[in-house]
Amino acid sequence: LKSSREWEEHLICAAPDPSRRSMQLATDVEKGGTYTPQADAPGGHVAPPGQGKQATGVPGNTSQGSEIGITRLTTKEEVWMHMVFTETQYKGVSAMLAVGVAAPGAVTIFLWLQLENLAVNQQAGPSITGIVTLISAFSAYELECSWDNAFLKNPNDGNWYVKDSGPPMADAKRYVDWVLTVPLLLIELIMVIDVPQGEKHSLMARLGIAAVLMICAGYPGELLDDNIRVRWLWFSVSMVPFLYIMFSLVIELGDATERQPEEIQYWLVAARVLTVVSWLTYPAIYLGKCLGLRGPKAVCFEQMGYTMADIVAKAIFGMLIWLIARRQSEYAEEAELIANQTKAAAQALLNATVTTTLAP
Repeated sequence: LKSSREWEEHLICAAPDPSRRSMQLATDVEKGGTYTPQADAPGGHVAPPGQGKQATGVPGNTSQGSEIGITRLTTKEEVWMHMVFTETQYKGVSAMLAVGVAAPGAVTIFLWLQLENLAVNQQAGPSITGIVTLISAFSAYELECSWDNAFLKNPNDGNWYVKDSGPPMADAKRYVDWVLTVPLLLIELIMVIDVPQGEKHSLMARLGIAAVLMICAGYPGELLDDNIRVRWLWFSVSMVPFLYIMFSLVIELGDATERQPEEIQYWLVAARVLTVVSWLTYPAIYLGKCLGLRGPKAVCFEQMGYTMADIVAKAIFGMLIWLIARRQSEYAEEAELIANQTKAAAQALLNATVTTTLAP
């Protein structure tokens, strides 16, 4: 699409429902008008020939700018189709998603290669962590592909316009990722803290169910982000299991941490703090649209924010899990070595005593 005329024809054909645009839109383009999108709001207009400045009408508003002939955007898909991203916004999200693929992918390879260096009873946590980071890397790869393939760059203004292939980001992919990985993150933390066997399975079940309920409650608000009240409602519902999980991480697992050797307590506390801090970023990002953030800025804020939070909560957290498992393996090896040395010394003392007793 090299010429302005080709771009104008593409934008009309790419509309989610061309019948929603009046014939005046096509007529203005045919006469040589210029399509001028609003960079920070869904929609745009065609300026008739000779009209150099942007019209002030609101898409769908017949009282102002009615000569534009654009019907109000009524669905989330239509809003997506009319978004315009700057070069910085487009490449910023693309680069962050690329990091979202590379970081957990590298951690996955590292963890699985290092399993043989851990004690057998410490391999479960890092193994689960490797599954979490693998899912995260695959999810980020899918999102990056859908983002990169969803836009065309306008050579005239340097901005990126959505193709006619649909919304550039499928939020469902990220939520499917979270439904699978968030419970596993909690399970692996419980496993490395080495909660007493009688409490372990109950705690895993309770936190796993709470995590699934939290994610499922947040998704309807993501679908209905044009309705602030509904989004606030689902945010409030999802915060109930979220606060329960935070309570468990701080209180219940805090008691279990204190029962661990002092050499390991520091790293366990670090893992719990990292989990709490990184998880708090998710509701903060979710609140963006609740507080009125809209358009391409809202999309970039969510996608870059969620991707960075995933990197911290999964890749960096995964390395902490491996470090804790490594420390516990070393501690177990040292304890076993001391026990063997003590046993050997006791056996030597016993042999010496027997020899002295039997001597003539």
